[in-house]
Amino acid sequence: MTDLSSLESFQALYTDLEAIAESNLSDALLLRVGAQFESLLSDFQNLLNQKARNDASRQRLGTGKIEISGDEYTVNEEFQQDVLRLADDLNLDELEAAQLFLLSQPETDTTGRSARTISIIRFQQRRKYLLDCLRLILQLAGDVDLDETLREGFQDFVGRILAPQANSARFLQKCITSMGDIRSWLQRLADKQSTASVLNSGQQGEEMEMIEFQGSNLVSQHEMLSVISLYLVKQNFSVQADFDLILDTLKRVDKYDHLLLHYLPPLAACIARYGGIEGGGTIADARSLNNKYFAPSDQNSWTLSYLQAAFKAWWLAEYSGWYGENADGSIPDNQLEDEAKLRSKQFSDALKDGAFDFILCVSADSKPLEWHDPARQGLRQWLQRKTPVMLTGPAPFSKVFQEAFMEQLEAFVEAFITNLPDVLRKLRTDEDEQRQLNQEHDHDLDLERFLVIISFVFEGRPKAALEGFWDVRDGALMGFVQWASRRASTPLVTAFCEMLQSISEDELCANATHEFLLDEGPQSSGRMRKTHSLSWNQIFKELTYFSTKIRDRLSVPQTQTYRPGKPHIDFAEVEPEQSMMLESYLRLITRLCTESASTRLFLAQHPSFRITDLLFQLASSAIGPRLRACAFTTLKSLLSHKTREAGEHLWTSIDVWISGGYAPALTSSKTASNMPATGSPAAMGAILKGLTTGFEEPNAFVQFLHALVSPLEDETGLRDSLPFPENLGTSSRMPGIDPYVDFVIGEIFSSRLPEIIEVIQRRLLRLSCLDFIATCLDTFNEDLVIFASRSNVAVDLAISTSTLENYVLLHPFSRVMEWMFNDKVMAALFATVHQDAAEVGAASSDSPLILSLSRGIHVINTIMDLQPTYLDIIKPLIRSHPSFRRTPVTNAAYTTFEDGVLSHLSVLPDLGFYCGTGHPDLALASIKLFGKLAASPRLTSAPVSAQGRGGNRNKALAALEDDADSISKILLREMEAGININQGPDSPEYMVKVKILDFLLSCLVASPDQPTVAHLLLGFRCSDRVVSVDSESSFGRGVSLFHTILNSVLDSSLTDETGVALWLTSLNRKAFEVLKELWSSPLTSGLVTLKMRSNDAFFMLFIQEEVIQPGTIWNGLDVLDPSFSSSPSSTCFAEFLSRRALIIQYFSKELSEVADSHSPSLKQRIFETLMGSTRLEEGQMRPHAAIFDLFDFMEPEIDEPMWPTKLEWFQDVDFRACMDGNNLASASDLSKVEEVLILRRSELLNTSVPATSPQLTAINLEAQLLLDFFARDHQAKTLYAARIKVLKAWVQLTMLMIETGDFDRVSKTTIMLRTLQTIMPRLENDIDNVTEASELAKLAKCVIFSLEFDAQSFNQDEMGDLVGDRLFHLFQVALRAINSLGSKTELKQVFYAISYRYLTGMSDVSSLGGITRRHSIQTIKSAGDRFIDVVCDDAYGSEFTCRVAALLVLGALVSMGKQENSKYIIEALIRVNFVSIMVGSIQNIPSELRDAKPEDTDMLLSYCNARLALLLQISQTRFGAAAVLNAGLFHSITKSSLFSADPDLGVDIVGPNALSKHYSLLVAIMRVVCATLLSRGTQNQQSLEQGRRFLTENRLSILAVLKKSAGLAAGVKVTEAIDELADSFMLLVTFTQFLEKEESMTPRKVSLTSFT
Repeated sequence: MTDLSSLESFQALYTDLEAIAESNLSDALLLRVGAQFESLLSDFQNLLNQKARNDASRQRLGTGKIEISGDEYTVNEEFQQDVLRLADDLNLDELEAAQLFLLSQPETDTTGRSARTISIIRFQQRRKYLLDCLRLILQLAGDVDLDETLREGFQDFVGRILAPQANSARFLQKCITSMGDIRSWLQRLADKQSTASVLNSGQQGEEMEMIEFQGSNLVSQHEMLSVISLYLVKQNFSVQADFDLILDTLKRVDKYDHLLLHYLPPLAACIARYGGIEGGGTIADARSLNNKYFAPSDQNSWTLSYLQAAFKAWWLAEYSGWYGENADGSIPDNQLEDEAKLRSKQFSDALKDGAFDFILCVSADSKPLEWHDPARQGLRQWLQRKTPVMLTGPAPFSKVFQEAFMEQLEAFVEAFITNLPDVLRKLRTDEDEQRQLNQEHDHDLDLERFLVIISFVFEGRPKAALEGFWDVRDGALMGFVQWASRRASTPLVTAFCEMLQSISEDELCANATHEFLLDEGPQSSGRMRKTHSLSWNQIFKELTYFSTKIRDRLSVPQTQTYRPGKPHIDFAEVEPEQSMMLESYLRLITRLCTESASTRLFLAQHPSFRITDLLFQLASSAIGPRLRACAFTTLKSLLSHKTREAGEHLWTSIDVWISGGYAPALTSSKTASNMPATGSPAAMGAILKGLTTGFEEPNAFVQFLHALVSPLEDETGLRDSLPFPENLGTSSRMPGIDPYVDFVIGEIFSSRLPEIIEVIQRRLLRLSCLDFIATCLDTFNEDLVIFASRSNVAVDLAISTSTLENYVLLHPFSRVMEWMFNDKVMAALFATVHQDAAEVGAASSDSPLILSLSRGIHVINTIMDLQPTYLDIIKPLIRSHPSFRRTPVTNAAYTTFEDGVLSHLSVLPDLGFYCGTGHPDLALASIKLFGKLAASPRLTSAPVSAQGRGGNRNKALAALEDDADSISKILLREMEAGININQGPDSPEYMVKVKILDFLLSCLVASPDQPTVAHLLLGFRCSDRVVSVDSESSFGRGVSLFHTILNSVLDSSLTDETGVALWLTSLNRKAFEVLKELWSSPLTSGLVTLKMRSNDAFFMLFIQEEVIQPGTIWNGLDVLDPSFSSSPSSTCFAEFLSRRALIIQYFSKELSEVADSHSPSLKQRIFETLMGSTRLEEGQMRPHAAIFDLFDFMEPEIDEPMWPTKLEWFQDVDFRACMDGNNLASASDLSKVEEVLILRRSELLNTSVPATSPQLTAINLEAQLLLDFFARDHQAKTLYAARIKVLKAWVQLTMLMIETGDFDRVSKTTIMLRTLQTIMPRLENDIDNVTEASELAKLAKCVIFSLEFDAQSFNQDEMGDLVGDRLFHLFQVALRAINSLGSKTELKQVFYAISYRYLTGMSDVSSLGGITRRHSIQTIKSAGDRFIDVVCDDAYGSEFTCRVAALLVLGALVSMGKQENSKYIIEALIRVNFVSIMVGSIQNIPSELRDAKPEDTDMLLSYCNARLALLLQISQTRFGAAAVLNAGLFHSITKSSLFSADPDLGVDIVGPNALSKHYSLLVAIMRVVCATLLSRGTQNQQSLEQGRRFLTENRLSILAVLKKSAGLAAGVKVTEAIDELADSFMLLVTFTQFLEKEESMTPRKVSLTSFT
């Protein structure tokens, strides 16, 4: 049974064989090809053989049980019927059809096609790839330029493929037979298509699509069999019977079509093999065949006489080689002469029967038909008289076939010229005699046909032309050129020029042709006739003569000469042959000027011939449109490799021309009176209007204008110059080229183009217009405007244009942009982009359809990029300029381009369909534009309410509703397509995948909380504000684009032969970015995380994640390599880290959701995985890296490059305009950096430095030094940003694991210890790196705050000691950080928190032996006296949060000193006067509260409470209390007036609960007062007296508080703060014996209003 599943194998082999053919060799590639060939050898040997339908297989299928690949299947009735239909479609054995049908079923969901359709596609594609692979193997086996060993290997492949046959040469018979089978198959398809068209069945759509696909594919197979047959003949794998088989087939052919032409290459090879002298045969064999083929019995056996004539002519050209220099003398001379005459007669008879006519047709028809060349088409139509037009085929000829066929035609040309010189001479003699006898009668033009055949044969093959003609000056071909150019008639000159330009298609050939035309002989006295070969002088004379002759005749005014229809009546006097000759001269000049700088220089410096003037004069005359088009094309060629001088000269000339400066002299006053004034806008408009008719003239003129606006060849890349002189047109209009822009866009593109009926002409003219538009847009540099405002480079002095203002005003960009908002232009532009996807897919990549479509998409992309600059800067500037008044564009219907898109929303599905047409460049451009439009706020505005379904609905979603599923499947197929590993990141498949991911990402980022086009294409169902999933949709069935991206993330490898590969890592990272946007958006989070969970994404990703090892190779380099930081390897490492960050973010997301969902078993499995082992479905545990092992990204150190020193020329340049402000790393835009450097260099050259000065070298070196610095700096910042990103993700996951883990005490302690063990070395060394240290410190803080400081954690065992050691180490690092961080307050605050937790926690376990010693005052002393100073400074002068943290640490330190009976801390505070500051700050509390903003009040109160808490700690020791009292505690309280003021009358605190906060503040102060007095003791009368004085001074407020506490104040709710404050007052009264002292000092009876 044939292996029908081998399609993918053939595709892989074809890819590798192509790589070898392109010399992309590697050992792995060659080994892979060898293995692939072995596995497919039997398929090659069978070729296209297949088992036909048969009863036995049909009956076996009917049983309902079949066996495929050793497995038995039970099939239902529907399956059987589908298989029978498939077997009928392919004439294939039913069991093999069942196998094919079964293999195709998995693709039905992803493609949307039926299994039968997929089966047919796979079957035909397999056949095609088999033939492609065989063709490549034969090609490589015969490639003399290939390495000899490799070539021998492929020759061995060929031998093994052919070996199984009894006679290996009969393999060719199999190929020819297969070609016949395909012809029959195509006929059956044609019949089926006719039947389907007549029946017009409901399934016609898919049925017709399959018929068309098979037709196209079978023609391609037929073509490949032709090339394979050609190679087999050339490599001597044929016998004469194969030749006879080809001839028998051709004799029966009854129509001229693609299939007929496919037989000609192997036919030509057989003619050379069996009739030529180099075929290895003998003259006797050749004579025998010659007698057979020219026998009378063979003459009437051919259906197509012209085909028989062509065969005879071809055979005679090769066969005659036996009778020249190669004659062996076996034939008498008289017989030789007779046979020569006979062959000459036979050849002449063949020509009369249409031999050259047919060969001319096939040489022309094998070329692409899309490129319409009117002049060449006219010449062919003039010469083609006997052969009918070829029937249009379903597919164009491939380049492989064209090249093979042209090689055979080249051999025929050389054989005819070499072997039949007498026939050639006779052709010319006969033609000359006919012309002399009858000037009016049509003459035989076979020699002209032969010359045109040569032109087609060598067209596009400059290497062949160089080797065949110019490299062999004394060869037969060059001799023929010399002979054919002598004394040539007008038709012969025309054909000769056509041939000459076709063998001049590169610089070497064109220079040789130029030299040939310079080698001229003496001229005859005749005005038009020359004696010897064609020369420049002859061309110049005849061009001048005819141009003058035309202009000297009576002609209508120039403004009336350009009309559709026939040319002026007087022009008809110029015979058609002469007109074609003029065209051929111009075409030859065009070719030579395009390719040869020597020719352009020669014409520019010619002393007497002014080609520019002649061409414009010709264009001003009454001539035919084709000749005028040739004149414009020649003018265009003068701009090849354009220089400023040439461009400005032609701009000036064309401006003179449209002003009427080249018009012929007027002889009629009436005519003159009707002509507008020379140079007036009306005259210019009339002249340009005359060029709008037909196709040839406007197309050629637009192409000429495009060449004029194209940048100069030596352009610096800055795009700072105008493509025309700044003063162009100033004498008659506003300066600039607005009239030409208006002509191209307003007259041709928007108005004339839709009127052209011929499709090819319309596409070509559209392409010319789009080229012009694109160039006008692309050559404008908007950065110059930005640099002028944001950098200190003198842009006006630096640019080529006189001023930046002139650049902005005169550049065609602004006028083109103005036209882009015109309704007709918009309609024409979107008509360009709206094409049938099937037709696009069938077109070749270099066809006008694809090129114009791609250019149209590019124009729209560019418009959307430049629109903000135009609308915000350029347009207002033009309007504000008083002296610049241009005629406004009519019907500018749209204010923004997106408004126009809203009227042409069909562009969105079109762009989606183009992604699947098989044209990578088109797909890339389409996806880019698709992304811009799909993310545009103007198109994606969401409804503001349920009633907003009309105008506010997402227009992009609405436009794609009907086509979303089809487009999604297209993108899915592109994402699943295999990447050509031989091309890697340069492969089209890879680039398309990247663009698709970028497109999806841009949509999701632009509207994260709204349904977008990306959601729709990923497989979700989108309503106005909700995204859901339908169980029957592709998403629900698991075959959506989302699933493809998810699978690519889960299954793809990141490595190739270079180690971790940049291109693979980048692709994987982009795919993960898409998933991240989905799982992090509330819109899709639940759906996506659930789907990823069902795919075990967490566990697969964790298990697969590789740990970074010291020897890991990144894109070919180790991190220790000196060139690593400036190479793509650094980017690869950054991409890997960014990808790692996304993976860890997903881990955090999943862990968080699982923890919230209370799924204990899943949560346990996740924690097991995080700790380094995953439970598989079988219950086994698989070890792998743990979360702590993934902390592997902090090495190596990232060294930022040093700014270049000793800059002389660029030291003051401001590069801030080149910085990407949105980038975390503030990386530079290197293209903008380069532009600034070029501007600065130009500024220096234009102001102070001569262009030839040695200083110029220094400037260039300095600029390169800066460019290298910014490149390295960009790499370093990108890598650093990626490292910070993954660090934050890792820290977040670790913290989440600590916070959500249900661990037992030992496990939790172990995890925390391992966390500290992992991060401490880096934290200790990275304190100065604030960003990194902040993350690590945050994690350390989480660890220490999560640890329980109790006896169990610090047991006197190994674990307890380890805990103590780790925490003490962390505490030491925190102290050192606090000491060294300076003003980095945010990070300091974290270390303060760590220190506070350590001090307070260890205080709780101080009863354990040995623990107190570890955090004793000695540790603080070892931190240095500066430590206390730093903490005090932070506590007083830092940010609020840092102040509070510092105060808390000071409080903990004071508490520790109290425990250890140490006065060190308080003495230190006294030493720095901090106690006095804290005490003194009490009096400022009211003013601080009054001045604070309401939102800052709570923070200020926290700070006040922290200060008072520290004072409380200090006051709880006798020594500290004395210090507080000595600092003036009561004085500060008195000055604050906090106790003397009545709270009921208002407080200084603003905001809710102000009174409660006020009482809480008083409580805190009273705690300090009470603690101070209690610490001083009852024996300290001075302290007691201060307390009594405080009570006395605040008697009334104290009384009020006591009343409120006792409930005696009406309407006052007794709060905890009031109670505590009352208790404090009572404690102070009691302790100071206030009442007793009052009674002893007062002799009177106590008043009832006193205290009781």
